[in-house]
Amino acid sequence: MLSSGVDTLHMSARGAVRGEVWTELEDAERRAQSEDEAVPQDFELMGQAFLLKPYGLRGYAYWLASRDFELLLGRSERFPAALVQLHSAYLHSMGVEWAVGLVEQLLRLEVFAGRPGLAVSRVDLYADAIGWDLVLADLDRFVCRGRSRREFVDREQAFATGRRPTGFMFGRDALVGRLYDKTVEIALRGVTWLPDLWGEREAAVWRLELQYRRPVLVEFGLRSVDEVLAGVQDLWRYGTGEWLTLRTPTADPRPHRWPVDARWRDVAAVQVAPESSGVVRRRLDEATEARIVSGLQGYLTSWAALRESRGLVPTLEAVGRSWTATWPSAAAPSRRR
Repeated sequence: MLSSGVDTLHMSARGAVRGEVWTELEDAERRAQSEDEAVPQDFELMGQAFLLKPYGLRGYAYWLASRDFELLLGRSERFPAALVQLHSAYLHSMGVEWAVGLVEQLLRLEVFAGRPGLAVSRVDLYADAIGWDLVLADLDRFVCRGRSRREFVDREQAFATGRRPTGFMFGRDALVGRLYDKTVEIALRGVTWLPDLWGEREAAVWRLELQYRRPVLVEFGLRSVDEVLAGVQDLWRYGTGEWLTLRTPTADPRPHRWPVDARWRDVAAVQVAPESSGVVRRRLDEATEARIVSGLQGYLTSWAALRESRGLVPTLEAVGRSWTATWPSAAAPSRRR
């Protein structure tokens, strides 16, 4: 086993968006459309920089993209006011709970007029391992349960390069399982940080991935973000223990009665709880700095609310004056040699 954790997290947010946010986004989108390219759109208080795309996405009028997450905003009554799609590298470098906390803070302080109602619309759990040596015929060894818990493969797909399979997919809609060669995928996409996460290796890395969408999460009684994050280990245990398994063939004609493959037992035993997520080593310092800045932002925003100060620069200037008045000796240059 090389790594495991939460690879994808999409959250929806309901509530009233600030009027000035709509005004700023409308102006920025007009510029983006006239220039036919994304334009910068920053949230000053949190210091989060985005690029606003010329057009929206998936029913949302405004699409703001950053290296950390995608923020979609819209006024349609059919959808929540905001949809946030956190990037995998951001989740791994910051840690899931820290990343979610920073996003929630941005929405509360910069986007919504009050505290938004957050819910998870999708979460992907994964485990990366070496040692798999699968062939196309192995597809018959997988047993997948449908929502009715009947013994069958609900839907299956196989992808292959020549005679060597590069992945299998099971299920559809709200619950999907994938087992695929991750090294092939990152070579095609140009992902560079995952090899840092894995460390030294010689064999191909295969990923088992379970994708849960909101309808299934609700069936498990997981509605809020906190509930989903607290339940990821149970979701992994269900997905690898009941919903999808790899079996070792015997003389019994019924695959669901075959014993579970030893490699699958190892994967099913993986801990994928958020605190166990791997960390991209070269971004450790960056993540530590971001956590410190997050703490400072929290204090600054609380102070700004008490003093009815608006904007980062005026707030910092006012804090500096207050600091000097309270501790004049601390502001004076040191005479100690």
